[in-house]
Amino acid sequence: MRRDKLLVGALLFLICTTCAAFPSSAQQIGKFVPIPAGSDADHLLTEINAAADPAQKLALIDKLAAIAQGDMAIVADDAYVNYYIGAKNYDKAFEYGDKLFTLDPDNFSNGVNMVRAAQGKGDVNKMYSYGEKTAQILQRYKDSPAPEGTKQELWATQKAQTLQDVHDTVTYVQQLLFDGAYRTADAPKRAPSRRRMEAEWYFLRAPCFTSSVHRKSGTRTRPWSSSN
Repeated sequence: MRRDKLLVGALLFLICTTCAAFPSSAQQIGKFVPIPAGSDADHLLTEINAAADPAQKLALIDKLAAIAQGDMAIVADDAYVNYYIGAKNYDKAFEYGDKLFTLDPDNFSNGVNMVRAAQGKGDVNKMYSYGEKTAQILQRYKDSPAPEGTKQELWATQKAQTLQDVHDTVTYVQQLLFDGAYRTADAPKRAPSRRRMEAEWYFLRAPCFTSSVHRKSGTRTRPWSSSN
């Protein structure tokens, strides 16, 4: 119950501090992995994005993973996560998402994807676990000091812009968590637990919930895009 308070409270706090924000181009929260133009990885990512056949797409991701060195493994794991979510193989998505978190603990888009996967599987406990992790990522980002060589004023402006850019994504996660709590509490063969009902209580009483909760845009923030 205490963990749910932290999760829901943190998510709602972050949403309420950006309720007046409007999304523009998404920014990266977590490691940025540059993809050199014309590199083998660049060519493979282009082919992965264009591949319509699931088996071909997976084979291309396997090729990317085989050549991935250093932080490029983050890109490969992200590709696997998105592939397996699209294939509704949520256990494999969790497997690669957890690997990605090992390489990049502050990867916001991976947190969002893990909540999506847990929602797809209908695993409310995983939804709240990954939701809490995602809220903590956002909080650490909000609290992070300016990088060396960057003025504090500029950094504060950049962070504010990034939080604006991911506003709809945060609202989307909030919606998934609310729906999970609501549907589980109403399941005819499951008595609503105090933990889930308390989570629902927080959502219903959030100051900016009613004004933002119905916006379900799922903007992803990562240095490359893949189609599921």
